[in-house]
Parts: sequence; C-alpha cells; structure tokens
Amino acid sequence: MIKRPKPGETEEDILRMQQEFLSQKAKNPKLQPAATMVKINRPPKQSLFAKSRQQNQATVQPPQDARSNDNSKRIYQEIHEKIVGDGADDSSSKTLTDIVMGDIVEKTVERPKVQSNVGQVENAAFPKIQKISLKSSSLNSERKGKSIFAQAICGNRKGQEQVPMEIEENTTDDRINNLNDFYAHGSVVVEDTNAASEIHKENINMLCKMKEEEILAERKKLMESIDPAIVALLAKKRQEKAKQLQTNAPIKASQPLTKPAANSPSSPPLASTESTLETLPSSNPAVEILQRSAAEQWIHFDVVEKDKLEWMRDIPLQASKLIPGEKFEARFDWKGVLLPYSMNDIASNNSEDNDDRELYLHGDEPHRPGYTLQELFRLARSNVMQQRVTAFSALAGMLSIYQQGFYDQVLELPISKIFFLLRFGFDDNTPAMLEIVGKALAYLFYNETDETLLDFVYENPGCQWQPCLQVLNTDSGGDEEMSSIEHLQKQMEQLQMSFKGRAATVKANVEENEEESKTSMSDFQLAETDLIDCLLRTNILQRIYFILNTVRPDNSTVSSCLKLLIRLARSGKEVAMQIVNNDELMKCLFENFLPGLEKIDTSLRTPPFYNYPQYLCLKLMRSLISCNLSIATKLMNMKLIDILENYLFNREDIKTNLIKVQIESLRCLRCLLLLRMENNTLHKKFLHAFRYMLDWHINHVIYEEGGPFLIRQHAAAVLATIASISSPVGSEVTTLLGDILHDCSCNWFHKATRFGVKEFSQATLLSSCLNAVTWYIRHTDTARYQNFIQKYLSEFIQSENFVKFLNTISSSSLVLRRSVDRRNVHNPLPNVGAVIMNSYGPQLVITQTYPIYLITTLWRFMELLLERNEKHIFDALLSPKTLDPMVDYLRNLSTKCNRYLATNFFAKMEIKLLFKLLCFEGFSEYFKPSEMLQIVYNFLCCLTAEHIPEVEELFERVIFNRRYINIDEDTLNKWRKICLELVYSHYIVVPPTELTLFLPFSQVPILPPDWPYFQLKIILQNYVENVQQKKSAADFSADWRLKRISLSLRGGSIIS
Repeated sequence: MIKRPKPGETEEDILRMQQEFLSQKAKNPKLQPAATMVKINRPPKQSLFAKSRQQNQATVQPPQDARSNDNSKRIYQEIHEKIVGDGADDSSSKTLTDIVMGDIVEKTVERPKVQSNVGQVENAAFPKIQKISLKSSSLNSERKGKSIFAQAICGNRKGQEQVPMEIEENTTDDRINNLNDFYAHGSVVVEDTNAASEIHKENINMLCKMKEEEILAERKKLMESIDPAIVALLAKKRQEKAKQLQTNAPIKASQPLTKPAANSPSSPPLASTESTLETLPSSNPAVEILQRSAAEQWIHFDVVEKDKLEWMRDIPLQASKLIPGEKFEARFDWKGVLLPYSMNDIASNNSEDNDDRELYLHGDEPHRPGYTLQELFRLARSNVMQQRVTAFSALAGMLSIYQQGFYDQVLELPISKIFFLLRFGFDDNTPAMLEIVGKALAYLFYNETDETLLDFVYENPGCQWQPCLQVLNTDSGGDEEMSSIEHLQKQMEQLQMSFKGRAATVKANVEENEEESKTSMSDFQLAETDLIDCLLRTNILQRIYFILNTVRPDNSTVSSCLKLLIRLARSGKEVAMQIVNNDELMKCLFENFLPGLEKIDTSLRTPPFYNYPQYLCLKLMRSLISCNLSIATKLMNMKLIDILENYLFNREDIKTNLIKVQIESLRCLRCLLLLRMENNTLHKKFLHAFRYMLDWHINHVIYEEGGPFLIRQHAAAVLATIASISSPVGSEVTTLLGDILHDCSCNWFHKATRFGVKEFSQATLLSSCLNAVTWYIRHTDTARYQNFIQKYLSEFIQSENFVKFLNTISSSSLVLRRSVDRRNVHNPLPNVGAVIMNSYGPQLVITQTYPIYLITTLWRFMELLLERNEKHIFDALLSPKTLDPMVDYLRNLSTKCNRYLATNFFAKMEIKLLFKLLCFEGFSEYFKPSEMLQIVYNFLCCLTAEHIPEVEELFERVIFNRRYINIDEDTLNKWRKICLELVYSHYIVVPPTELTLFLPFSQVPILPPDWPYFQLKIILQNYVENVQQKKSAADFSADWRLKRISLSLRGGSIIS
C-alpha cells in the first residue's frame, strides 16, 4: 500500500514517494492512482438563431415546462462557454469540468433613477450633487424585461399623458384615511422619511385587505413572539411622537404643506424636509433626526472636511510684497531650476488668458510656485515610484546647476543631507530609480565642468598632471594667516637649529586631535568633514560592483557608476588602491566595458553599455595610472597594454563612435610612457599605429572654424603621445615619423596663418604639433625642419592673426583677474576650480582664445633653437608688434596680481610662462628697477612648494641683486641664505618608487605678502610681550642687516 504525504514532509519525501509509485506501477501495470483526470466532451456549440429555427420547424410545440427547461439548459450552456471558453477543440478547456451555477435572478427595483433637470452649472470645481429619486411602477408585468432607464422614461410619459379616473366607490379610501389617522403618517423605528412612507403605505394596504378577526389574530401572534421590553419601548416612542404632533399642530394648521405629486421628479423629498426644518424650533429633538435624514441624501459626503477641500480653493495671483534684503525659502521646479519669489518678478504678459503658472501648492505659501527642499525630500520617500523618480530628477537638476556655480551667493544647499537621501535611494534595484539616483550622485561628486576642462587641456604640453582632490587640513580660523606671529616664530626656531642645508630635519608639531581616526566620528560628522570618506563608509565599492555585475542595468547607470569611481580615484593613493585591490570589481570592469573590438559591432548608432568599450572606463584607468607607479604596474599585469593595442590598431575607430575610446587609449598610453614603463621600450609597439593616424589626420583634419573638435583633439592626442617618449629614439622612429610630422606641421600652421586661432581646439592642435617638433629636434637635429621653421612658423608668428591672438593674453590671464574660483565652495567636497565667479555670473576659468599654452610652447621652441645658435624664431617673436602685448602683460602684474587665482590648478602653465619672461634679460630694458622689483615680488608671493627652484633663481636674479637694491654684496648673500632656508623647509622629496602624475589641486603660497618684514614682526611681538632675551653680537648684526634690507625694499616701493 502506498503511503500518503503527511504534514511536515519535504519535497524530497514527495519525490521519493513518486519514485516508489512508478516502480510499483512498472511491476503491476494494472495499478491505478486514487484520483484521475476525466475528460468531459461538450456538445458542439449551437447559436441561439439555429436553436430558434429548429424550434419553429418542430410540428408539435413542447409544453411550457419543457420549454423552460430548454431555456435553462441554454442559459447554463452559455454561462459554461463564457467561463470555460469558446471552441470545442480548445486544449485548455478540455481538462475543465462543467460548472453548475444557480439561477440568476435580477433584483427588482421599485423606483428607477430618473435624470433630474439640472440647472446652469456654477463656476465651481464640481457641480452640485443631487439625488435622483426612484419611482415604483404599478404593475410587475409592465416592469418585466425593461431596464431601469426604460422604466423611468415610461413613467415620465404616463405621468404627462395619463388622465386621472373618477372613482365612484370611496369605501377603500375612507378606510385608508381612518387607518392613517389611527396609526399616524410616520414610523417610530425607521428614520428615513421616504422608506418609512413606503413601508407605511404597504402596511395600510395589507390591513385594508384583511378582516378584523384576521388582524386581531395576527396581532396576538405577533405580541406573543416579541419581547415585552421591545413592545414597551415602541409604545413609549409612539406616545412621544403623539405629544410632538399635538405641540406642532397649530404651526401646521397655520402653514399647511402641500404634498408633492408622486410622479413629479421636480419635487424631491429633500424640499419638504428643508421646509419642515424651517418651521421647527432649534430646541426640538426632531431637528437632529431630520438633519441626519437629509444628510443621508448625499453619497460619501456625510461629514464635510474643510481641510480636504482646501485644494479646490482659488489661489490669488497677487503675491505678498517682499522687503528688499529679506530672506525667503527657495522653491524649485521639476528640473531643479530656482524659481523667483513670485511670477510677477518676471516680465511677462499678466493677462489671465495666458496664465501658464505651474507647480502651485496649497501649503504655507500658496501664492509661490515650485517645491521646497523639504517637500522634495518627502516626495522622494513616497511609496509611488513615479513620484520618487520625479523628486530625484529635480534634485539631480538642482545639483547640476549648483556645480556650475549659478547658486553661489544665492542659496546654501544642505549637501550632506542631500547626499544621505541619494545614498539611500541608490540602494533601490529598480532600473528607473537606479538611473536617476545614479545621475544625481554623479552630479554631486563628479564635477562635469572640471572634468571636461581637464580633458580639453590634457593634450597641451605640461598638462599631463592630474589633480588630487583630497580635503585640505586647514584650520577654520586661519586660512590666510600664513604670516602669523606664531607660525613665523616656529619657522625661525627651526632656522636657528641648523643652517647646514636642505637636508635639515624638522620636528613636526602635530596636535593630538589631528591624529585621531575618523572612525570615531558619526556619519553626519564625517559627511561634514570629508564627504568622500563618508561615501566609502557606505560600502559604495561593493554596491557599485553589485549593480554592474548582478543588476546589470542597460542604461546610463553604468556611466554614473564609472564617474563615481573616477572621482574616488582622484581622492588619493589609498582610495585608488582600494579600487585596484578589489579583484572582483576590476574583473567586472575589464570583461564588460573593455572587450576586444573583434567581438563587437562598431557600426551601431546607439551602442549598448555592456560588452562594448566605454571611454569612461579607460578614463578611470588613466586616473589610476596617474596616481602611483605601483598601481600602473598592477594594471599592466591585467593585460591593459593588449587592450590599448587592440583599440589603437583598429583603423575604423576614427570614423565611428569609438573616437573617444581611442582618445582615452592614447592618454593612457601617454601616462605609461611618462612613467617609463617596460624600460622605455613600450613605444615601439605603437609606432605603426602612430604613423597610420598621422597619415589619416593630414587628409581629414578640418582646421577651419566650425570643424569637428573631436577630430582635432584626436590628432592632438596622437602628437602629445609621441612627444611623451622620453627615452632616446633610434633611426627607426625618426625615419618612420619624421616626414609625416613635418608635413602635418606645415599644413596646420599654414592654415593658422590664413584663418587665425579662434577656438581652443585649434590652439591645442598647434601647441601639441609644435611640442612634437621640439621633441623630434631634441632627438635629432633641425636639418629636416628648416623649411617649416623659416617659412611656415615664421610667417605664422609675423601674421596679423597671431598678433590679434597674442593681444588677448592680458584679458584672458588667470593671474590678472579680479575674481575667485569655486575650489572650496564646499570644503568636505573640493573641486578643481574650473569655474570662476564674476559680478555678472559664473565663467570658465579658461576662455576660447586662451593663448598661454601656445605662447609657452613657442617660447620653449625658441629657447631650443637659441641653444643651437638659430635666431629665426627669436627675431620673429621679439619684434615690436609681438613684444608689446607681453610687456603690458608683465606691467599689469605689478598692480593686478591675484595671489588666490595664481594657485589655481589651471594656472600652472601661466606661472611657468611668467617665470620664463621674468628671467629673460631683454625685458629688463622696458621697466625701471623699482617697477621690476615690484613685479618679481608680486610673482614670488604667488609661488607654491612646487616652484622652489623658481624662487631660488629669482632671489638671485632680482631680489638680492645689487642692480635693484643698493646694499653690499656680503649682506645680500647672508640674507638670501636665510630666506632660502625658510623656503627649503617646504621641499617635497618623492622616492623613485612613488612616482606619480598627481598634484594637489590647491596649494598655499610659501611666502606671505609681507615676508621681507617677518623678522621685524617677531622683534615687535617680543617687545610687546616683554620677552627679555640676551642677544649676541651676531644677533645684533643680523637685526641691523634686516633693517637695512627692509629700508631698501621700502625705498623700492615693494610694499605699500
């Protein structure tokens, strides 16, 4: 016997029982299960018309009972077909049994709904609600087979056409009137007047048809079956109602009420109820019952809730007046745009017909459009996904506008609170939510303006450095107090310890608070200190890996995740190592976003996100390579070189959507060449790819204004990569690239002479081309490029277009601008500072006609030719029409120097150009000694720790030179050594194993504005504090030398 399944048995037990049954059935074929499926075949379907025709053809009519049985069978069969499905051969319906249902009986309605005459619609949100009274029909036979609407129409016609009949016998009416007088016209139990009147009429009619003996018998039977307490209660209510009728009898007699006709739809019972309420005093207990009965006429509006009807109230267009300077709460539209206080602030047509206001809410300020941050936060936590997506979309647009600087000095966004909301939303696995929340997080951390500008300038010489966006550890109260007394005293104490040289060790005075770990902070405290560390604390790397590897959203979420990883990689070596050491994440990135080109279709107009090369993934690799040499070595072990070869040797990439992939591949290769990977032999693998790309660009680059800038950027990337080869090259390289590089240079500089330099991509192409020529000449000689130097380059420098381009050097200079950037607009999340704030709004720190990069490259090329005794470029570049703009540029430095913008990351090349111009002997003839001293002094106040060699040279050339200061040589040399020791304490020594292409995004100048007087300030401070110190003769001598130099500098008007 086969056992039955018992409660608690698992699926494995059921499968074991199944195997036992199958094995027994194989032994005994006659063995059958306890229950089997039975197929029930239905008769073929026959239409009602066919069945009716068969009935009409029959000679003998079936009896009434048989006909009703046929109709019942037909109805059951139709119900079965509708439930089970049509078609006798349907496989899904063959397994179903017939369904037996009871008789379907339509509920009889005594009174049909009649459409009432509704008056003119008022100008309101909704029309007035009216209850349609139902009228009972007289005969059931007339009502059978008709709908409620048809019954109502027939009733209206009969009410209009029927003429009342005269009744001869009034005995029935008299009996009814007597009963009405005895039992009154109302009910004690039923409060609804309409229902009570209908029940009362029904009872009266029934009593009229009964004899007195029958009535008494029924009464006795009813009294015996009812609880005596209920009978007493009903009798008491009857007495109270009788007294009430006697009290209101005079009022009713003086003000008789006309009973409306039974078939008149224009006189609803509500009118009689209202008239009765008007006649009754407020103290009458019947008023409450009548009011409740009237309230029941309104469906779902028994209780009026005014607070829920406020949204229907009209909002006035007239907004309250705002006092100038008064603060008000910010409101935004769905795109994150800050809306004005009222729409009246915008000059527009105030006609009511053209009122296109949107997003008005019935809140605290109903006259103002838009949503506040609190409302958006609440909407972002809604249960409806569309509302959450809309709220996060508004926050994403808000952050995008904020990162561009349009909200600076207008409102302060709670960045930390927005971050936590976005991070919570990023845990949702819905693709739509992931896309919009990922985009908002990318807008917050990945500054699009900074990254775009960094990419645009990357191909220029000297722009291979990448910013390290670490939070600066500065005290809140002393950011600009670099010349404070305490700081200077510590530095002087260090100087007095040893003057033996640059290798002097300095003991760091670090407070205990700075050594505390950030792990003791709460999440909100950490977000207010370092937002990147707070993001890492939320396990963002694991979350990104889960999204990319498991969720795999085929939308812009992939780009947002890659942007977040790029921003994390820019936060320093420790975070970059966390990314690289996450083997699962790196494997996911290489497999899904860096596949081989032989596996994909490069002709797709809209390429997918997965299994397709993503240029953002290559940019992430470039950021990791730039961080540290050890990271670059680890990426090389992951076969990154093979991927770059696959992308760069594909000859179709330049013409398709993969041009950005090739540009990033060239940038990655440039970083590897600068770090001298594979013992300076890496470039040999890509020589033929370089040759093919230059052959293609010489024919397809459109230099003229309006040409595709991506093609120019690709050509500049090829040239910049070639110029990054630092090892000595052999004849193979020079032979393969020399001729084509010469032809490209002649072609593009000739077009620049004709059309000028009007776009930044044009200037980038020229500077990278000239830098490649400089690289070639350093490794060979100038013989092959004499034609280019003497003809094309000299003509370009002497052309009017170049002079016009050079005249913008003062207006586009970063050091001479009266502006500030946005580097520390939010200290826990610094940015590079690509946007500067002017009085007329935010602006890019680099303009379209920024000439610094091209002029710097020209100057370096001129210095190279001067080393080889060739003065063609020297004579052309130092002609009066090209020299005058540079002289004015230096002269403005004496009065308009901006020390803050001079430390901007994008100002590094301009600082180098200024240093070259100040060290050039020819410019000293254009300035007086005092003027030259002032220019160099202002420039020294802009230099940071990475410019210590420049400080040394300018100290020797100008500051401590007897040509500019009239003091003996011995005194100048001794004081120069003291100042240099002050500078040397900022030296940064990088071990060879820690080579990097990262630089801090912002550094503080090493010399304060009043650095010549810092010893005097220390003496004055000691005097004020009454510090008694015994001074030696050497100390008095040093003080005297200091006073002489200070007086000399004051005479040179360095410090006003």
